[in-house]
Amino acid sequence: MSKVMLINPPVRIYDSSSEFTAYFPIGLLSIAAFLKNICELKIFDCLITDFEIKKTKDFTLYGTPFEKIKSAIKDFNPDIIGISIPFSTQADNARAVCRIAREAKPDALIVFGGPDASVRYESLLKEEPCDFCVIAEGEESFFEFVKRFSSNLPLTDIPGVAYKREEAIQYKPRKFLQDLDKLPFPAYELIDVGDYLRNKYLYGNRTILKESITIITSRGCPFSCVFCSIRLHMGRGYRYHSPDYVIRHIKFLMENYGITNFHFEDDNISLNKERFAEIIDKIIEDGLRIKWDTPNGLRADTLDYDLLKKMKQAGCAELTIGIESGSQRVLNTIIKKNTSLDYMLEMVKYCRELKIKTSAFYVIGFPGESLEEMKKTINLAMELYRRYDAFPVLHFATPLYGTELYNTCIKNGFMEKGLTGKDFAAAIQPFGEPLISTNDFSREDIKKLGRDFLLRLYFMRLTKGLIFDAVKHPLSTAKKAKDRLRLLIKSR
Repeated sequence: MSKVMLINPPVRIYDSSSEFTAYFPIGLLSIAAFLKNICELKIFDCLITDFEIKKTKDFTLYGTPFEKIKSAIKDFNPDIIGISIPFSTQADNARAVCRIAREAKPDALIVFGGPDASVRYESLLKEEPCDFCVIAEGEESFFEFVKRFSSNLPLTDIPGVAYKREEAIQYKPRKFLQDLDKLPFPAYELIDVGDYLRNKYLYGNRTILKESITIITSRGCPFSCVFCSIRLHMGRGYRYHSPDYVIRHIKFLMENYGITNFHFEDDNISLNKERFAEIIDKIIEDGLRIKWDTPNGLRADTLDYDLLKKMKQAGCAELTIGIESGSQRVLNTIIKKNTSLDYMLEMVKYCRELKIKTSAFYVIGFPGESLEEMKKTINLAMELYRRYDAFPVLHFATPLYGTELYNTCIKNGFMEKGLTGKDFAAAIQPFGEPLISTNDFSREDIKKLGRDFLLRLYFMRLTKGLIFDAVKHPLSTAKKAKDRLRLLIKSR
Protein backbone atom coordinates (compact mmCIF):
# COMPACT_ATOMS: atom_id res chain seq x y z
CA MET A 1 0.00 0.00 0.00
CA SER A 2 1.38 3.41 -0.95
CA LYS A 3 2.17 6.00 1.72
CA VAL A 4 0.82 9.54 1.42
CA MET A 5 1.70 12.52 3.61
CA LEU A 6 -0.42 15.69 3.52
CA ILE A 7 1.29 18.79 4.89
CA ASN A 8 -0.19 22.09 6.05
CA PRO A 9 2.84 24.49 6.05
CA PRO A 10 3.90 26.97 8.74
CA VAL A 11 2.89 30.63 8.59
CA ARG A 12 5.08 33.71 8.25
CA ILE A 13 4.16 37.02 9.85
CA TYR A 14 6.17 39.92 8.44
CA ASP A 15 4.66 42.77 10.44
CA SER A 16 5.13 42.58 14.21
CA SER A 17 1.80 44.38 14.73
CA SER A 18 -0.07 41.66 12.81
CA GLU A 19 -1.63 38.79 14.69
CA PHE A 20 -0.91 35.15 13.91
CA THR A 21 -4.05 33.11 13.39
CA ALA A 22 -4.15 29.33 13.06
CA TYR A 23 -6.93 27.70 11.06
CA PHE A 24 -8.61 24.34 10.89
CA PRO A 25 -7.29 22.28 7.91
CA ILE A 26 -10.72 21.49 6.52
CA GLY A 27 -9.38 21.16 2.96
CA LEU A 28 -6.80 18.51 3.85
CA LEU A 29 -9.36 16.60 5.91
CA SER A 30 -11.77 16.58 2.97
CA ILE A 31 -9.05 15.18 0.70
CA ALA A 32 -8.08 12.66 3.37
CA ALA A 33 -11.65 11.38 3.64
CA PHE A 34 -11.35 10.18 0.03
CA LEU A 35 -7.87 8.72 0.42
CA LYS A 36 -7.93 7.00 3.79
CA ASN A 37 -9.09 3.60 2.49
CA ILE A 38 -6.64 3.30 -0.41
CA CYS A 39 -3.31 4.26 1.18
CA GLU A 40 -1.41 4.65 4.42
CA LEU A 41 -2.14 8.28 5.20
CA LYS A 42 -0.60 10.86 7.52
CA ILE A 43 -1.73 14.46 8.04
CA PHE A 44 1.06 16.72 9.25
CA ASP A 45 -0.24 20.12 10.31
CA CYS A 46 2.66 22.46 10.98
CA LEU A 47 0.37 24.82 12.89
CA ILE A 48 -0.21 22.12 15.51
CA THR A 49 2.63 19.56 15.47
CA ASP A 50 5.82 20.57 17.35
CA PHE A 51 4.62 24.15 17.21
CA GLU A 52 7.28 26.80 17.80
CA ILE A 53 7.71 30.52 17.22
CA LYS A 54 10.99 31.54 15.59
CA LYS A 55 11.97 35.12 14.79
CA THR A 56 14.23 35.86 11.84
CA LYS A 57 15.52 39.11 10.42
CA ASP A 58 12.64 39.43 7.95
CA PHE A 59 9.71 37.61 9.58
CA THR A 60 8.45 35.48 12.45
CA LEU A 61 7.76 31.84 11.61
CA TYR A 62 4.85 30.17 13.41
CA GLY A 63 4.69 26.40 13.26
CA THR A 64 6.88 23.34 12.99
CA PRO A 65 10.56 24.26 12.44
CA PHE A 66 11.83 23.26 9.02
CA GLU A 67 14.35 20.77 10.42
CA LYS A 68 11.54 18.93 12.23
CA ILE A 69 9.44 18.87 9.07
CA LYS A 70 12.37 17.26 7.31
CA SER A 71 12.73 14.66 10.08
CA ALA A 72 9.01 13.88 10.01
CA ILE A 73 9.15 13.26 6.26
CA LYS A 74 12.15 10.97 6.65
CA ASP A 75 10.48 9.06 9.50
CA PHE A 76 7.22 8.46 7.61
CA ASN A 77 9.02 7.80 4.31
CA PRO A 78 6.08 8.70 2.04
CA ASP A 79 5.72 7.85 -1.63
CA ILE A 80 3.61 10.95 -2.26
CA ILE A 81 3.84 14.29 -0.43
CA GLY A 82 0.89 16.66 -0.81
CA ILE A 83 1.50 20.28 0.22
CA SER A 84 -1.39 22.69 0.69
CA ILE A 85 -1.25 26.37 -0.31
CA PRO A 86 -4.51 27.81 1.05
CA PHE A 87 -3.34 31.45 0.80
CA SER A 88 -1.21 33.16 -1.84
CA THR A 89 0.27 35.36 0.89
CA GLN A 90 1.75 32.23 2.49
CA ALA A 91 2.92 30.51 -0.69
CA ASP A 92 6.59 31.05 0.22
CA ASN A 93 6.17 28.64 3.14
CA ALA A 94 4.76 25.92 0.90
CA ARG A 95 7.60 26.46 -1.56
CA ALA A 96 10.10 26.10 1.30
CA VAL A 97 8.44 22.89 2.48
CA CYS A 98 8.58 21.60 -1.11
CA ARG A 99 12.34 22.07 -1.20
CA ILE A 100 12.71 20.43 2.21
CA ALA A 101 10.60 17.50 1.05
CA ARG A 102 12.78 17.03 -2.02
CA GLU A 103 15.87 16.88 0.18
CA ALA A 104 14.28 14.56 2.72
CA LYS A 105 12.77 12.12 0.21
CA PRO A 106 14.30 12.63 -3.27
CA ASP A 107 12.27 9.87 -4.92
CA ALA A 108 8.87 10.93 -3.55
CA LEU A 109 6.30 12.60 -5.78
CA ILE A 110 5.57 16.13 -4.57
CA VAL A 111 2.12 17.55 -5.28
CA PHE A 112 0.86 21.07 -4.59
CA GLY A 113 -2.83 21.75 -4.02
CA GLY A 114 -5.16 24.44 -2.72
CA PRO A 115 -6.41 27.82 -3.95
CA ASP A 116 -3.00 29.32 -4.77
CA ALA A 117 -1.84 26.22 -6.65
CA SER A 118 -5.09 26.33 -8.63
CA VAL A 119 -4.28 29.83 -9.87
CA ARG A 120 -0.49 29.71 -10.16
CA TYR A 121 0.26 26.09 -11.06
CA GLU A 122 2.33 27.04 -14.09
CA SER A 123 4.86 29.07 -12.11
CA LEU A 124 4.98 26.44 -9.34
CA LEU A 125 5.75 23.65 -11.80
CA LYS A 126 8.39 25.74 -13.57
CA GLU A 127 10.10 27.23 -10.53
CA GLU A 128 9.84 24.62 -7.77
CA PRO A 129 10.97 20.97 -7.50
CA CYS A 130 7.38 19.75 -7.43
CA ASP A 131 6.01 17.15 -9.82
CA PHE A 132 2.27 17.85 -10.02
CA CYS A 133 -0.38 20.39 -9.01
CA VAL A 134 -3.97 19.45 -8.19
CA ILE A 135 -6.24 22.18 -9.51
CA ALA A 136 -9.56 23.33 -8.00
CA GLU A 137 -11.50 20.66 -6.08
CA GLY A 138 -9.02 17.98 -5.11
CA GLU A 139 -11.07 15.08 -3.80
CA GLU A 140 -11.65 13.12 -7.01
CA SER A 141 -8.47 14.27 -8.78
CA PHE A 142 -6.08 13.33 -5.99
CA PHE A 143 -7.96 10.10 -5.31
CA GLU A 144 -7.46 9.06 -8.92
CA PHE A 145 -3.82 10.15 -8.75
CA VAL A 146 -3.05 8.03 -5.68
CA LYS A 147 -5.02 5.07 -7.00
CA ARG A 148 -3.12 5.11 -10.29
CA PHE A 149 0.18 5.38 -8.47
CA SER A 150 -0.66 2.38 -6.30
CA SER A 151 -1.53 0.38 -9.42
CA ASN A 152 1.61 1.46 -11.32
CA LEU A 153 -0.51 3.19 -13.95
CA PRO A 154 0.48 6.39 -15.83
CA LEU A 155 -0.07 9.60 -13.86
CA THR A 156 -0.41 11.80 -16.93
CA ASP A 157 -3.68 13.08 -18.37
CA ILE A 158 -5.60 12.84 -15.08
CA PRO A 159 -8.35 15.50 -15.21
CA GLY A 160 -7.68 18.18 -12.60
CA VAL A 161 -3.94 17.44 -12.32
CA ALA A 162 -1.29 19.63 -13.98
CA TYR A 163 2.28 18.54 -14.72
CA LYS A 164 5.27 19.49 -16.83
CA ARG A 165 6.24 17.55 -19.93
CA GLU A 166 9.23 18.65 -22.04
CA GLU A 167 9.11 22.19 -20.64
CA ALA A 168 5.39 22.53 -21.49
CA ILE A 169 2.68 22.55 -18.83
CA GLN A 170 -0.03 19.96 -19.39
CA TYR A 171 -3.46 20.35 -17.82
CA LYS A 172 -6.94 19.03 -18.52
CA PRO A 173 -9.74 20.45 -16.33
CA ARG A 174 -12.04 18.22 -14.32
CA LYS A 175 -15.73 18.94 -14.07
CA PHE A 176 -16.79 20.31 -10.71
CA LEU A 177 -18.66 18.02 -8.33
CA GLN A 178 -22.37 18.60 -8.61
CA ASP A 179 -23.75 16.41 -5.82
CA LEU A 180 -21.79 17.42 -2.72
CA ASP A 181 -23.80 15.01 -0.58
CA LYS A 182 -21.71 12.21 -2.11
CA LEU A 183 -18.72 13.54 -0.21
CA PRO A 184 -17.94 11.81 3.11
CA PHE A 185 -17.49 13.94 6.20
CA PRO A 186 -13.93 15.27 6.59
CA ALA A 187 -11.57 12.68 8.14
CA TYR A 188 -11.59 14.12 11.66
CA GLU A 189 -10.41 10.79 13.05
CA LEU A 190 -6.97 11.31 11.46
CA ILE A 191 -6.19 14.25 13.76
CA ASP A 192 -6.63 15.05 17.43
CA VAL A 193 -9.55 17.48 17.22
CA GLY A 194 -8.93 18.44 20.84
CA ASP A 195 -5.52 19.84 19.90
CA TYR A 196 -7.32 22.36 17.71
CA LEU A 197 -10.08 23.21 20.16
CA ARG A 198 -7.49 23.92 22.84
CA ASN A 199 -5.19 25.91 20.54
CA LYS A 200 -5.15 29.54 21.66
CA TYR A 201 -4.18 30.65 18.16
CA LEU A 202 -7.07 28.94 16.38
CA TYR A 203 -9.00 31.74 14.61
CA GLY A 204 -7.08 34.25 16.75
CA ASN A 205 -9.13 37.13 18.07
CA ARG A 206 -11.37 37.25 15.02
CA THR A 207 -14.14 35.29 16.67
CA ILE A 208 -16.14 35.44 19.86
CA LEU A 209 -16.73 31.68 19.67
CA LYS A 210 -14.25 29.59 21.64
CA GLU A 211 -13.58 25.89 21.11
CA SER A 212 -15.08 26.19 17.67
CA ILE A 213 -14.59 24.47 14.34
CA THR A 214 -14.95 25.27 10.65
CA ILE A 215 -17.75 23.78 8.60
CA ILE A 216 -18.36 24.42 4.89
CA THR A 217 -21.72 23.62 3.32
CA SER A 218 -21.43 24.97 -0.24
CA ARG A 219 -19.00 25.79 -3.05
CA GLY A 220 -18.76 28.15 -5.99
CA CYS A 221 -19.84 31.72 -6.73
CA PRO A 222 -21.84 33.01 -9.72
CA PHE A 223 -20.99 36.67 -9.09
CA SER A 224 -18.26 38.77 -10.69
CA CYS A 225 -16.73 40.93 -7.95
CA VAL A 226 -13.43 42.11 -9.42
CA PHE A 227 -11.32 41.45 -6.31
CA CYS A 228 -12.55 37.95 -5.49
CA SER A 229 -10.66 34.77 -6.46
CA ILE A 230 -13.21 32.21 -5.24
CA ARG A 231 -14.60 31.32 -8.64
CA LEU A 232 -11.06 30.76 -9.96
CA HIS A 233 -10.71 27.57 -7.92
CA MET A 234 -14.30 26.70 -6.99
CA GLY A 235 -16.04 27.74 -10.20
CA ARG A 236 -19.05 29.91 -10.96
CA GLY A 237 -21.59 27.17 -10.45
CA TYR A 238 -23.15 27.26 -6.99
CA ARG A 239 -23.27 23.79 -5.44
CA TYR A 240 -24.27 22.82 -1.94
CA HIS A 241 -24.94 20.11 0.60
CA SER A 242 -28.57 19.42 1.34
CA PRO A 243 -29.99 20.70 4.64
CA ASP A 244 -30.21 17.09 5.90
CA TYR A 245 -26.51 16.55 5.19
CA VAL A 246 -25.57 19.78 6.99
CA ILE A 247 -27.60 18.86 10.07
CA ARG A 248 -26.11 15.33 10.14
CA HIS A 249 -22.64 16.89 9.94
CA ILE A 250 -23.35 19.25 12.82
CA LYS A 251 -24.79 16.44 14.94
CA PHE A 252 -21.79 14.22 14.14
CA LEU A 253 -19.41 16.88 15.48
CA MET A 254 -21.57 17.51 18.53
CA GLU A 255 -21.92 13.84 19.43
CA ASN A 256 -18.35 12.74 18.69
CA TYR A 257 -16.33 15.79 19.75
CA GLY A 258 -18.65 17.82 21.95
CA ILE A 259 -18.46 20.79 19.59
CA THR A 260 -21.25 23.34 19.85
CA ASN A 261 -19.61 26.38 18.23
CA PHE A 262 -19.28 26.54 14.44
CA HIS A 263 -17.84 28.85 11.81
CA PHE A 264 -19.80 28.57 8.58
CA GLU A 265 -16.94 29.51 6.26
CA ASP A 266 -18.88 29.19 3.02
CA ASP A 267 -18.37 31.99 0.57
CA ASN A 268 -22.11 32.05 -0.19
CA ILE A 269 -23.93 30.04 2.47
CA SER A 270 -27.19 31.98 2.06
CA LEU A 271 -27.17 32.29 -1.73
CA ASN A 272 -29.93 29.68 -2.08
CA LYS A 273 -32.28 31.37 0.36
CA GLU A 274 -34.78 28.51 0.64
CA ARG A 275 -32.06 25.98 1.33
CA PHE A 276 -30.40 28.23 3.96
CA ALA A 277 -33.75 28.88 5.63
CA GLU A 278 -34.36 25.13 5.79
CA ILE A 279 -31.01 24.62 7.56
CA ILE A 280 -31.97 27.29 10.07
CA ASP A 281 -35.43 25.73 10.57
CA LYS A 282 -33.91 22.29 11.18
CA ILE A 283 -31.47 23.68 13.77
CA ILE A 284 -34.45 25.15 15.63
CA GLU A 285 -36.75 22.14 15.18
CA ASP A 286 -34.10 19.66 16.31
CA GLY A 287 -33.30 21.76 19.36
CA LEU A 288 -29.60 22.03 18.52
CA ARG A 289 -28.08 24.27 21.15
CA ILE A 290 -25.26 25.68 19.04
CA LYS A 291 -23.63 29.02 18.38
CA TRP A 292 -22.36 29.98 14.95
CA ASP A 293 -21.05 32.84 12.85
CA THR A 294 -20.19 33.66 9.22
CA PRO A 295 -16.60 35.01 9.21
CA ASN A 296 -16.28 35.05 5.40
CA GLY A 297 -19.28 37.34 5.15
CA LEU A 298 -22.75 37.11 3.64
CA ARG A 299 -24.43 38.97 0.82
CA ALA A 300 -27.01 41.12 2.54
CA ASP A 301 -29.34 40.82 -0.46
CA THR A 302 -29.89 37.14 0.43
CA LEU A 303 -31.38 38.10 3.80
CA ASP A 304 -34.65 39.55 5.07
CA TYR A 305 -36.13 40.40 8.45
CA ASP A 306 -37.91 37.09 9.02
CA LEU A 307 -34.81 35.06 8.11
CA LEU A 308 -32.61 37.18 10.37
CA LYS A 309 -35.07 36.66 13.20
CA LYS A 310 -34.85 32.87 12.79
CA MET A 311 -31.07 33.03 12.47
CA LYS A 312 -30.91 34.72 15.86
CA GLN A 313 -33.16 32.01 17.31
CA ALA A 314 -30.95 29.32 15.74
CA GLY A 315 -27.83 30.51 17.56
CA CYS A 316 -26.26 33.12 15.27
CA ALA A 317 -23.58 34.68 17.47
CA GLU A 318 -22.24 37.14 14.92
CA LEU A 319 -23.04 38.07 11.35
CA THR A 320 -20.50 39.52 8.93
CA ILE A 321 -21.84 41.38 5.91
CA GLY A 322 -19.87 42.42 2.84
CA ILE A 323 -20.92 46.02 2.17
CA GLU A 324 -17.64 46.93 0.39
CA SER A 325 -18.47 50.54 -0.62
CA GLY A 326 -20.58 53.52 0.37
CA SER A 327 -21.08 54.41 -3.29
CA GLN A 328 -23.66 52.67 -5.43
CA ARG A 329 -21.66 53.69 -8.50
CA VAL A 330 -18.55 51.94 -7.20
CA LEU A 331 -20.59 48.84 -6.32
CA ASN A 332 -22.15 48.74 -9.79
CA THR A 333 -19.42 49.74 -12.20
CA ILE A 334 -16.11 49.18 -10.39
CA ILE A 335 -16.55 46.30 -7.94
CA LYS A 336 -19.37 44.75 -10.03
CA LYS A 337 -21.08 43.44 -6.92
CA ASN A 338 -24.55 43.74 -8.44
CA THR A 339 -26.44 44.62 -5.27
CA SER A 340 -28.38 47.47 -3.66
CA LEU A 341 -26.64 49.61 -1.07
CA ASP A 342 -29.98 50.76 0.39
CA TYR A 343 -31.07 47.15 0.91
CA MET A 344 -27.79 46.29 2.65
CA LEU A 345 -28.23 49.21 5.02
CA GLU A 346 -31.74 48.05 5.81
CA MET A 347 -30.40 44.59 6.77
CA VAL A 348 -27.79 46.16 9.06
CA LYS A 349 -30.58 48.10 10.75
CA TYR A 350 -32.57 44.88 11.22
CA CYS A 351 -29.55 43.18 12.78
CA ARG A 352 -29.40 45.94 15.36
CA GLU A 353 -33.13 45.63 16.08
CA LEU A 354 -32.76 41.87 16.56
CA LYS A 355 -29.62 42.28 18.70
CA ILE A 356 -27.45 40.28 16.29
CA LYS A 357 -23.80 41.20 16.73
CA THR A 358 -22.66 42.50 13.34
CA SER A 359 -19.45 43.27 11.47
CA ALA A 360 -19.13 44.76 8.00
CA PHE A 361 -16.40 44.54 5.36
CA TYR A 362 -15.36 47.63 3.38
CA VAL A 363 -12.76 48.01 0.62
CA ILE A 364 -11.22 51.21 -0.77
CA GLY A 365 -8.58 51.97 -3.39
CA PHE A 366 -9.98 50.46 -6.60
CA PRO A 367 -8.83 51.82 -9.98
CA GLY A 368 -11.55 54.20 -11.15
CA GLU A 369 -12.65 55.07 -7.61
CA SER A 370 -12.28 58.67 -6.50
CA LEU A 371 -10.89 59.80 -3.16
CA GLU A 372 -14.27 61.36 -2.41
CA GLU A 373 -15.98 58.00 -2.93
CA MET A 374 -13.47 56.36 -0.60
CA LYS A 375 -14.22 58.98 2.04
CA LYS A 376 -17.90 58.29 1.50
CA THR A 377 -17.26 54.62 2.27
CA ILE A 378 -15.38 55.48 5.44
CA ASN A 379 -18.11 57.88 6.55
CA LEU A 380 -20.73 55.20 5.98
CA ALA A 381 -18.69 52.65 7.93
CA MET A 382 -18.44 54.99 10.90
CA GLU A 383 -22.11 55.95 10.71
CA LEU A 384 -23.25 52.32 10.71
CA TYR A 385 -20.98 51.64 13.65
CA ARG A 386 -22.31 54.65 15.55
CA ARG A 387 -25.98 53.95 14.85
CA TYR A 388 -26.15 50.16 14.65
CA ASP A 389 -22.93 48.83 16.24
CA ALA A 390 -21.89 47.25 12.92
CA PHE A 391 -18.15 46.98 13.54
CA PRO A 392 -16.27 48.17 10.43
CA VAL A 393 -13.37 46.20 8.96
CA LEU A 394 -11.63 48.29 6.31
CA HIS A 395 -9.30 46.77 3.72
CA PHE A 396 -7.32 48.25 0.87
CA ALA A 397 -8.12 46.78 -2.55
CA THR A 398 -5.64 43.94 -3.08
CA PRO A 399 -5.13 42.50 -6.57
CA LEU A 400 -5.03 38.76 -5.86
CA TYR A 401 -3.49 36.62 -8.58
CA GLY A 402 -5.80 35.83 -11.46
CA THR A 403 -8.62 38.20 -10.50
CA GLU A 404 -10.02 40.87 -12.78
CA LEU A 405 -8.53 43.47 -10.44
CA TYR A 406 -5.08 41.88 -10.79
CA ASN A 407 -5.30 41.82 -14.57
CA THR A 408 -6.46 45.44 -14.67
CA CYS A 409 -3.58 46.57 -12.45
CA ILE A 410 -0.97 44.66 -14.45
CA LYS A 411 -2.31 45.89 -17.80
CA ASN A 412 -2.39 49.54 -16.74
CA GLY A 413 0.70 49.63 -14.53
CA PHE A 414 -1.28 50.39 -11.38
CA MET A 415 1.06 48.29 -9.24
CA GLU A 416 4.71 47.31 -9.30
CA LYS A 417 5.81 44.10 -10.97
CA GLY A 418 7.61 41.35 -9.11
CA LEU A 419 5.66 41.72 -5.87
CA THR A 420 6.44 39.09 -3.26
CA GLY A 421 4.34 37.16 -0.77
CA LYS A 422 5.53 39.66 1.83
CA ASP A 423 4.01 42.51 -0.18
CA PHE A 424 0.65 40.78 -0.51
CA ALA A 425 0.68 39.70 3.13
CA ALA A 426 1.12 43.33 4.16
CA ALA A 427 -1.60 44.46 1.76
CA ILE A 428 -4.38 42.18 2.98
CA GLN A 429 -4.03 43.19 6.61
CA PRO A 430 -6.57 45.75 7.82
CA PHE A 431 -4.79 49.12 7.59
CA GLY A 432 -1.91 47.40 5.77
CA GLU A 433 0.30 48.58 2.90
CA PRO A 434 -1.69 49.39 -0.27
CA LEU A 435 -0.35 48.08 -3.58
CA ILE A 436 -2.37 50.14 -6.06
CA SER A 437 -1.77 53.68 -7.28
CA THR A 438 -3.42 55.39 -10.27
CA ASN A 439 -3.59 58.83 -11.82
CA ASP A 440 -6.41 59.58 -9.35
CA PHE A 441 -4.67 58.56 -6.14
CA SER A 442 -1.35 57.41 -4.73
CA ARG A 443 -0.58 54.67 -2.25
CA GLU A 444 0.17 57.38 0.30
CA ASP A 445 -3.33 58.83 -0.26
CA ILE A 446 -4.82 55.45 0.59
CA LYS A 447 -2.60 55.00 3.63
CA LYS A 448 -3.66 58.42 4.93
CA LEU A 449 -7.33 57.50 4.54
CA GLY A 450 -6.62 54.29 6.43
CA ARG A 451 -4.91 56.16 9.25
CA ASP A 452 -7.77 58.65 9.45
CA PHE A 453 -10.28 55.83 9.55
CA LEU A 454 -8.43 54.01 12.32
CA LEU A 455 -8.10 57.17 14.37
CA ARG A 456 -11.83 57.84 14.05
CA LEU A 457 -12.51 54.22 15.00
CA TYR A 458 -10.45 54.51 18.16
CA PHE A 459 -12.21 57.67 19.26
CA MET A 460 -15.58 56.13 18.41
CA ARG A 461 -14.77 53.13 20.60
CA LEU A 462 -13.59 55.50 23.28
CA THR A 463 -17.01 57.15 23.33
CA LYS A 464 -18.57 53.69 23.54
CA GLY A 465 -16.35 52.79 26.50
CA LEU A 466 -14.75 49.93 24.57
CA ILE A 467 -11.33 51.26 23.63
CA PHE A 468 -9.40 49.14 26.11
CA ASP A 469 -11.51 46.00 26.02
CA ALA A 470 -9.75 42.74 25.18
CA VAL A 471 -11.96 42.02 22.20
CA LYS A 472 -11.62 40.37 18.82
CA HIS A 473 -11.03 43.51 16.79
CA PRO A 474 -7.78 45.51 16.41
CA LEU A 475 -7.83 46.72 20.02
CA SER A 476 -6.73 43.55 21.75
CA THR A 477 -4.91 45.07 24.74
CA ALA A 478 -4.77 48.38 26.54
CA LYS A 479 -1.05 48.78 25.79
CA LYS A 480 -1.49 48.11 22.07
CA ALA A 481 -4.40 50.53 21.97
CA LYS A 482 -2.40 53.31 23.64
CA ASP A 483 0.67 52.73 21.48
CA ARG A 484 -1.32 52.57 18.24
CA LEU A 485 -3.28 55.71 19.13
CA ARG A 486 -0.05 57.60 19.93
CA LEU A 487 1.44 56.62 16.57
CA LEU A 488 -1.72 57.57 14.72
CA ILE A 489 -1.85 61.04 16.24
CA LYS A 490 1.87 61.53 15.53
CA SER A 491 1.45 60.42 11.89
CA ARG A 492 -1.15 63.10 11.27
